[in-house]
Amino acid sequence: MILGMTYYEICMYFLMYSFLGWCVEVVYHALVVGKIVNRGFLNGPVCPVYGFGMLAVCSMIHFIPKNAATGEVNVLGVFFGGMILATAVEFVAGYLLYHLFHARWWDYSDKPLNIGGYICPLYSVLWGIGCVIVVKYVHPLVQSASDVGIPEKYGWPIMLVLYIIYFIDLIATVLTVAGLNRKLKELDGLDKSLRTVSDHLSEAIGGTTLKTSEKVGEARVQGALAKAQLADAAGEAYEKSQIRRREKKAERLERREETQRLYQEAAAESRQKVEETKALLLEKRDAILAQLSSHRAFGAERLFRAFPDMHHRDYGETMDRLRNYLSERREKRDRG
Repeated sequence: MILGMTYYEICMYFLMYSFLGWCVEVVYHALVVGKIVNRGFLNGPVCPVYGFGMLAVCSMIHFIPKNAATGEVNVLGVFFGGMILATAVEFVAGYLLYHLFHARWWDYSDKPLNIGGYICPLYSVLWGIGCVIVVKYVHPLVQSASDVGIPEKYGWPIMLVLYIIYFIDLIATVLTVAGLNRKLKELDGLDKSLRTVSDHLSEAIGGTTLKTSEKVGEARVQGALAKAQLADAAGEAYEKSQIRRREKKAERLERREETQRLYQEAAAESRQKVEETKALLLEKRDAILAQLSSHRAFGAERLFRAFPDMHHRDYGETMDRLRNYLSERREKRDRG
């Protein structure tokens, strides 16, 4: 036995409370948000943090003084002990998830006296109240079902199958989150490239127009200088000056037209290359978004539905844009 529990009880309690915790999350989300969503980190109907939390509380029960007459544990002891243990489990889970996957799955930063956004007094009190309810009313039923309702000769094979599924689900979810991180990195890089391309396009159009204007201005200055030179050379023969004036004017016009043509061609070529690059980047981005939204029950879209306030440490803006995209796409699907 470990802390008053057999190995069989430990394995059974973990599965049962993981499932019951998932049920609580689904019901809570349905009542508060009005939507039924798989609220677990894993794809299956389990929330491991509840399993670990209740194992800690069940272990604590054996160290809390009991009423000599009734044999029941002290309610205040369960409340404060459960509050501390559940809060500690929540903090550790949030901290590990954040540093392993670089994402914050829940965030209490807007709550008073929160610690790092992982925990806050409000939810700690709720955990304490929940632990009292579970210890007094739920755990006796779970304990009875584990010890009497499911004999060990049947329980172990059933749990073996369930834990294998549990492990496969864990691996699949970890791979999904790792893949999401890679896609976020790609999307972030594509967004930066698109901004750079747009800047280049603006520079290509604006810069070329400016240079063309400068060249035209230079031609006008040269024309004014030529007129001044002609005025200074008034003593020359009239016919000769007129011929020379017409020739220079023709040369200036020709150079100006050639300059405009060259810059317009360069601008058109530059715009075409930039637009082709932009189209390629948009195509890659659309392919990634389509891949991320291809499955509603599994993958990235399920995680966004389960954790609508999830934030990424490195790609916060990209994750927000992806969340909005998936939400809009989901609304269109529901309407269609």
